[in-house]
Amino acid sequence: MNVLIVRGNPRKTGFTQYLVNRFVVGLREVGAQVTDVDITADEFSLKPCLGCYYCWLVKPGQCVHHDPMEKLLPVILNADVLVCATPVYYFAMSSQLKNFFERTFPLTGEGLVTSRMGILRNRLREPAKWSNKKFISITVGALRARDAYEPINQTFRLIADTLDMELGGQLIRTESHQLPFKLSKPITLKRVESAFHNAGREAGLTGRLSAKTVADAELPLSPDENYFRTYANIFWEHAAAMNSKSTNSSRLQAEVGASPDILMREMARCIDPKATARLRAVLEFHFPDLPRHYQLVVNQGACELKFTAAASPDLRVTCTTDIWVALFTRQLNVPAALRQGVIKIEGDKGIFTKLDRYFPPPPV
Repeated sequence: MNVLIVRGNPRKTGFTQYLVNRFVVGLREVGAQVTDVDITADEFSLKPCLGCYYCWLVKPGQCVHHDPMEKLLPVILNADVLVCATPVYYFAMSSQLKNFFERTFPLTGEGLVTSRMGILRNRLREPAKWSNKKFISITVGALRARDAYEPINQTFRLIADTLDMELGGQLIRTESHQLPFKLSKPITLKRVESAFHNAGREAGLTGRLSAKTVADAELPLSPDENYFRTYANIFWEHAAAMNSKSTNSSRLQAEVGASPDILMREMARCIDPKATARLRAVLEFHFPDLPRHYQLVVNQGACELKFTAAASPDLRVTCTTDIWVALFTRQLNVPAALRQGVIKIEGDKGIFTKLDRYFPPPPV
């Protein structure tokens, strides 16, 4: 399978780049012939379409501009699958990718025909080269609401239709700024990353994406809009405090992913109502390196999170943030940590020994 990937993401340290890289790995694993083009690169600067009809009326099939698009047009024609990737900017594709599609105008010609969707469109200059071609779109954005992605996906559907390409699938990754939450969402994030990897394999074999792969790529990372808003604000607070130049920097991801403000919320959310059905207790967690206090008020299967110290908690756990992260992710030798004094326990130690039962890891 001959696959052309057109990257329309200007930022090379962003989440679009990261997920498309996973897709490309899958393509290469199944032996696809991959042409990977970054149209936002400085050396690939494309002039804008002038709408002058030079490519129709003066020199059919040739653009008035002489730039890298001259060499790319034959590559488009020879590809079995065209994959276009972009972040979502104002409910649309990036300006670079939009310009790319406008510059494909020489591939069309004067005269109208009816498309697969029943819409009148410009005729294709070499229709035989389009009849079995597949189109796949990859869109990545920060917003959670699915409606925010419908305009760009509808645009891609229309582009595929007007170029007589079969729509092989549309990958959508919402909530992109929550992709660093690997500590609190390990299973979900693994499924998301695997979905983009598998999508590449499927595209390289058939040019079509399975419904399961598309659904896994879009798995929600927050349970509702309130959690999403809170987590997004936490992300930007950390990014601003670090004066980060990249939303995908390893340092920022590590700091946000290990934020107690997120981990404690996830812990409270994942309380096991059966295991705590008879439990009434106040649990306090103190992180002196921040410094910050959190309360988990457990009341017979329900849990409320408070952000203050408790006057007389049933259990108080004191440790640094890094120790808490190791404890949260089950990577800490708890008896050794207690002996070494890196974790201090006050109150009902029986509750502490049952934290795994009371607050199991998030299932998804």
